[in-house]
Amino acid sequence: MKTTTKQVFVAAAWLLTLFGVIGGTLLWQRQVRRPKHPVAAITVGSTTRIPTILLLDAKTTSAQRHEFTASLQGHNGNQSVITAQLTTAGAVKFSGQLTAYDTRPYIQLKLPTKSASMAQQATWLKLALKRAQQQFKFSQFNLITYGTGGLIATTYLEETDNSPLPNQLVAIATPFNGTSLKQNTNETTAVSRKDQTSQLKNLITKKAAISANIRVLLIAGQTKGDINGDGVIPVQSALAGQAIYRPVVKHYEQSVIHSWHASHTSLYSSWKLANLIQEFID
Repeated sequence: MKTTTKQVFVAAAWLLTLFGVIGGTLLWQRQVRRPKHPVAAITVGSTTRIPTILLLDAKTTSAQRHEFTASLQGHNGNQSVITAQLTTAGAVKFSGQLTAYDTRPYIQLKLPTKSASMAQQATWLKLALKRAQQQFKFSQFNLITYGTGGLIATTYLEETDNSPLPNQLVAIATPFNGTSLKQNTNETTAVSRKDQTSQLKNLITKKAAISANIRVLLIAGQTKGDINGDGVIPVQSALAGQAIYRPVVKHYEQSVIHSWHASHTSLYSSWKLANLIQEFID
């Protein structure tokens, strides 16, 4: 009888220990994956409408757009999402609707990028932004770009006069210096002049036109086990914009996301990326 009672106590102790380990693990995961700031800190405290404009790579799929926007929404109180489709003729069609409570909504821009130069796409970006301002009544905005979207945004900031300017610019996995491993490494240092592409040199030449008041964050992905950054864009290329922005703007940051899920396509759903953007824009 004594032996049975002892066995019961031992079994109970093991169960309590097991539950404690499981509970602790779940709590840790929740703390790591949840937004680092409460939603109320973003959605309450300012009635000024400051939308986030999303200018993603032309090759971005609908599923990837949804994943990326959803990850940002999770940090921003599920604010509304508007899609702005621009035609080559300059017409802008908006899909979606804002509410009176949308102080930090999202506007996805879709430009007709096929066979269009960066200068032309920058002009379309200017048109889309002005139309969005007229439609949704805002003066301030933040601009988040992905892939070639970062090149379009940089060209826009350098070549369009009297343009709406973002408070903050985030350029993710942008091939500022192309994708070649012969001209780029996975170092975070600036690209040497001899390895700069003509595109990067041209953007550097015009950097003085960029407003010093824009806060800039460049983000690169480094997939663990991959020698080529995020598998498409080398780290050095994604951060090569430092030669454009760092000498000009008053606030410049750059960051590398190291993860098994930091590939060029997986970054769209990365909670690390969403946290990084949230901390910067807040």
